[in-house]
Amino acid sequence: MNVSPVNSIYQKTAFTHHSSGDRKKCTPKERAIVAAASAAGIAASLAVLAKTSGYSLNPARMFKNFKKSYIATTPFLAKQIISMGAGTCLGGLVGGFIIDKDKNDRKAKMREAVMQIGNITIPISTVDLFHRVSKKHGKLAQSVGSLAGIFTGVYLANFLMNKLSNVLFNSKQERGVKLIDFSAHLDDLLAGASYISTSSWVHNIARIVPAILVLPGMEVGTRKAHHHTDAY
Repeated sequence: MNVSPVNSIYQKTAFTHHSSGDRKKCTPKERAIVAAASAAGIAASLAVLAKTSGYSLNPARMFKNFKKSYIATTPFLAKQIISMGAGTCLGGLVGGFIIDKDKNDRKAKMREAVMQIGNITIPISTVDLFHRVSKKHGKLAQSVGSLAGIFTGVYLANFLMNKLSNVLFNSKQERGVKLIDFSAHLDDLLAGASYISTSSWVHNIARIVPAILVLPGMEVGTRKAHHHTDAY
């Protein structure tokens, strides 16, 4: 699997990200609906995580002692990112189904949900694994391990999720790894930093992870079939 420019892959296969023309088919209102649904999915996953960790979901108590709330105190590591990733993808899928009734587009959204869940889950899992292996060898080894975990995870996720989605959706199309795929893993970089450092500034910067994870949900909900007769 070679890393290819976005445009060349777009020309070779229908199994790609949107073109600018596809994106224009979603109105600002529709995109707002998908964004809200993705954010709601993340909020729901955080609520479940907080409740199962013993935190109160009473809004009055949460905002009164926000600095002691789950979202303010808990590091966003593999467990949290995987849960929020599932939430945003499912939320984005719901939002996408609300705004789009076309059966081919809906199938494309479902396939994108499978890909995005894998693209979130597998890289952060490899970051976690590489951290466990490298943590005995110092900060430098942990830093290298985090980056290696992201690159390994991106390629592994692409391979595995292509195979899975082809089975689930009876397709032989495959989505190649693109340079843009690596830019979408800021959450993994922040998680890697959180694994390595307990510094307050690292912890505070990582609070943006839920906002970052709205983007995969948007990718799911705004996905359209490349051609009317194509599923993706």
